Amino acid sequence: MGGIELHETDAAALAFETAPAIMWLFAGQEHRILAANRLARASVGDRPGLIGTPVRSAVPEAAGQQVFELLDQVARTGEPQLGVERRVEVDITGDGDMVEGYFNYSVVRIVASDGTLVLMAHCIDVTASVRQRRAAQAEVAEVRQRLAAERRVTLQLQRNLLPTGLPLLPDVGLGAAYVPAGEWHTAGGDWYDVVPMPGDRVGFVLGDVVGHGPTASGAMGQLRAVAAERLVRGGTVSEVLRALDTIARLSPDARGSTVCVAVFDRLTRVLEHGSRGHPRPLLLGADGVPRFLDGPVGPPLAYLDGDSPVAYTTLTQGETLVLYSDGVVEAPGRGFTESRDRLVDCVAHVAARNTDTDPRDLPDRLCSALAAMVDNQTSRDDVTVLAATVLAGPAPRLDLALPAAPEQLVVLHRELNAWLDALSAHRDDRMGIALCIVEAVTNSIEHGYRDHSGTVTVLAELDGVGGVEVTVADTGTWREPIERSPYRGRGMLMMRECSDHLSVDTGDTGTTVHMRRTIRRPPVPQPDFDPPHPLTAPHSFSVKTEVSGTTVRVFATGVLDSSNAGELRSALQEAARSGVGTCTILLADVDLLTSAALRVLYEQVTDLRATARTLRLITPPESPAAAAFTASGLTQLLPVYSTE
Repeated sequence: MGGIELHETDAAALAFETAPAIMWLFAGQEHRILAANRLARASVGDRPGLIGTPVRSAVPEAAGQQVFELLDQVARTGEPQLGVERRVEVDITGDGDMVEGYFNYSVVRIVASDGTLVLMAHCIDVTASVRQRRAAQAEVAEVRQRLAAERRVTLQLQRNLLPTGLPLLPDVGLGAAYVPAGEWHTAGGDWYDVVPMPGDRVGFVLGDVVGHGPTASGAMGQLRAVAAERLVRGGTVSEVLRALDTIARLSPDARGSTVCVAVFDRLTRVLEHGSRGHPRPLLLGADGVPRFLDGPVGPPLAYLDGDSPVAYTTLTQGETLVLYSDGVVEAPGRGFTESRDRLVDCVAHVAARNTDTDPRDLPDRLCSALAAMVDNQTSRDDVTVLAATVLAGPAPRLDLALPAAPEQLVVLHRELNAWLDALSAHRDDRMGIALCIVEAVTNSIEHGYRDHSGTVTVLAELDGVGGVEVTVADTGTWREPIERSPYRGRGMLMMRECSDHLSVDTGDTGTTVHMRRTIRRPPVPQPDFDPPHPLTAPHSFSVKTEVSGTTVRVFATGVLDSSNAGELRSALQEAARSGVGTCTILLADVDLLTSAALRVLYEQVTDLRATARTLRLITPPESPAAAAFTASGLTQLLPVYSTE
């Protein structure tokens, strides 16, 4: 076959020429162009001399784009090749500027009338539709990013308005969980609170504000503050609901909100509860059988004239109260009755699997299971759960009598960690309590019994209103330190910083240190939102030194207190003798840093500066070491860096 303009010969050729698709015919091993219709010629810029020219010479810029290789494969195997949205760049104008195009294509091998093998390529230019789709995808991605950013802001606002922890009470175990709505539904107005009250009572509140986003979060913050204020003042359930009604009438954003309020008398074990448009509380019996509490449910807030209806029930040891938002029982695709049945089944299943679990941990297990029961990717509403178990017997307490010797700090750390583990205290509270107790015991050892032996007693227990009471006492006689240093005396400052109340009574019969700190139990972490809380800070210590160029690095890990401060001092003195210009101390892996270790660090500042050397402290902002620096006020003397 010779190279000709086929449309000049017959009607079929005319149809080929005017077809609404790019069509090529190739022959021979070099894929010589036999025919190219008008769209094919236009696709390469109507360049002259196409017909009869091998395609590699006619369209040389297609090299490296797997176009020629595709033709070779079809010619060799005879198997047709199909593809969609194949990207090809062509120099249409001839000035070297490549134009991007996308094509759906098919390439087949046919036999001409004279027996010649011919390749026919049929292509549809889909460049415009691809670009439109990609522009739409980019727009959707931008919207997603904007919504995600707004969602993160709202979630952070919601998180800041929710309790950072639950009070630790000796006779009531508590747990809570909050899960925001699915990806395309920003956080709503769910809220909960647990408030220790006068007269050995405790108040529980769980509510839901209509709507989503910052507006709902703001209304939620108002309602939570009002409810907490009434409970702290000893208000009844009716009084709390009356105050919430007043706010809801004044604030359009709070109107129609639902809420459940309960007050538990820990002495009589009578529970007073009332709901306004909110699902009934559920009670898990000590026998593992759950049931919904009886009692009237009033209309949502702002829609009732007069007092809210309330009900009473008496709880027994081992029973668990469960409050929950409607997001738990309004799952997409399920009816209300079916969702309630799933709630009951889930609670019963958790109870059956945790018969040997410490009752103080049961509320957390229940809240985790109920939160996980709802698919937060498809849920249209937030999910909030609050659980409280009636406990028996006294809460764990720390009661020690230790010989006044530095090596006994190892025993103190072990027993202290075991007690804090039993309480499941919040990370910040653990750190503050441990620092106070270790500092007080260290002071007794160093100042009370320097000239003779003796005993230091430690008593720490929950006070019943969400705090820990600590008493550290000795029978020694206070002695001023032998070595006077401007870096001493930070321990008492740190103790005051880490406690709500601190008193020190010193006399001829010894010294007694009394401290109190509000203590919290962390709620169940939000999915992909909350970092895990470390549980223990074992009493171990290690320090190693590395020299690199003009910098010596000192890596410290574990607990740094008076029992191992000498090892830290030796390591730093060795670093100072290395002759390098900068000494960098990395403290990210330090679990506890007491004033004894702080004194060593800051003593080295003077020594290193005297020899024209620099000391750099490296630790993340949220680390125990950073907390100790802030509490002691020493960040004002020496900068602390988060990274090298």
